[in-house]
Amino acid sequence: MLHRKEAELTDPVARYFSRKGYRWQATELPFYEYHIDIYGFSRASDLTVSIELKIKNWRRAFEQTLVYQLCSDLALMALPKETVHRVDQDLLQAEGIGLLVVGVSNRCQMILEPRSSRVVSDTYKRRNIEMLKQKRSRIHASR
Repeated sequence: MLHRKEAELTDPVARYFSRKGYRWQATELPFYEYHIDIYGFSRASDLTVSIELKIKNWRRAFEQTLVYQLCSDLALMALPKETVHRVDQDLLQAEGIGLLVVGVSNRCQMILEPRSSRVVSDTYKRRNIEMLKQKRSRIHASR
């Protein structure tokens, strides 16, 4: 399956990070004028991750992911396998941004591991974790 919309990447990427321990997740989490495509939190490691999904415009994803380092321990981009060859991986590596590839069968593979953000603000991070907690509480209350 060729990926034509960012939304097609959401489920496989969210499942990948859930298996990695980031079980508290939100999509389109607001961060100033941005919306983080997937924001996750691992209670076991007390780490957060921001993932920007893009089909083609990796440079825009790079710009957004740089900003997300302010509120996440780890920040990365996820792109379809058919477009990842365009990405300047040296640039990502220099900034500590990870790169996840989503294959045609929706299998995810980490091509470039993200480094811990040097600019993460504990205030922003805790605010986002609190938003995840509130979302979880509303979900559980409605069941």
